[in-house]
Amino acid sequence: MEIMRNKLMILAICILGAAPLVKAEKRVSTITPKDTIEVKFGEKGKILIQVESKEDLDALKEYDINSMLEDIKVPEETIITEKVIIRDEKGTRYLKDSIEDDEFRELEMEFEEEEDADDEVEIRRHYDRKPKRFSGSKTDFVAGLDWGINNFMTDGQYPDANDDQYAVRPWGSWYVALAPTWQTHIAGKFAIDYGAGFSWYNYKFQDPRTRLVEQDGFVEFDQWDVNLQSSKSKLTVAHINAYLVPVLDFGYRTNKKTYDDGFVQTKTRYRRNGFRIGAGGYVGTRIDSYQKLVWKETGHKSKLRERDNFYLENFRYGARFILGYGEVDMFVNYDLSTVFAKDKGPELNAITFGLSF
Repeated sequence: MEIMRNKLMILAICILGAAPLVKAEKRVSTITPKDTIEVKFGEKGKILIQVESKEDLDALKEYDINSMLEDIKVPEETIITEKVIIRDEKGTRYLKDSIEDDEFRELEMEFEEEEDADDEVEIRRHYDRKPKRFSGSKTDFVAGLDWGINNFMTDGQYPDANDDQYAVRPWGSWYVALAPTWQTHIAGKFAIDYGAGFSWYNYKFQDPRTRLVEQDGFVEFDQWDVNLQSSKSKLTVAHINAYLVPVLDFGYRTNKKTYDDGFVQTKTRYRRNGFRIGAGGYVGTRIDSYQKLVWKETGHKSKLRERDNFYLENFRYGARFILGYGEVDMFVNYDLSTVFAKDKGPELNAITFGLSF
């Protein structure tokens, strides 16, 4: 009996002595090793990533963790009780470059464009006098008004060289056109200006008594009463026109970005602060014409406006040359068609020098 009591006492001492060891063992098992990264999420979820060195950690940054998680197929209402192992023998399946696709690139380009737009807002806010930045889209509105001076040319000379009756005063012979103009980018520096609108030729004659007279199917330039104290005589012709001018515009800037897989992204931006040059043409049709005389009689100012076609050519066409920088273009319009219909008046071609805003 005494021997049995001694055995039970020894057993109890062993159990009590082993209890702290069990607790200590449990405590040690819950400590995360130093070479393990623990990422907690949700209430009890966590991801453990074990690495052997700093090089392993740097290599991990090249992989897309989301793509790995998408490949883990777990049925709904299932509790994971075992390890899930994803095998990648070559080690390249989940590299970011290998899973990058066109949709990702398009999204990246959208973010870059939004950042550029935000930067541009700041530029406009602090530098209001800087040239306007255009959208960089395929088509931009670039002009709306032409203003200049008119003259006639015959055999390569101006009429006043021969003191002809139809010689005009350049200052006062205004050309005005409401000409909405758009520019469409084609490629590189190449673009096309085009539009349509209304124009008014005003020819202020050198001799204020000049008058257009129709007789025998022909128009002649004559004089009003020589004793008349006239102060102004002019001919006005209105047209509706369409025009197209190919241009080289150095405001276009093209940037290229090459990705590791060889994909090349090209982005074109446009600022209307560069040099440009172009040559094209226009066509139009006459919609109105009249001559106007202003004179004084017995101390009172009088006006006469006579509306007629004066055998003017109804169809107009010509060449247009532009040279521009910033917000303004200089232009030259030269009518290849004659001012008057064939064999109905003197052979004159209209020429205009001006600015386009």
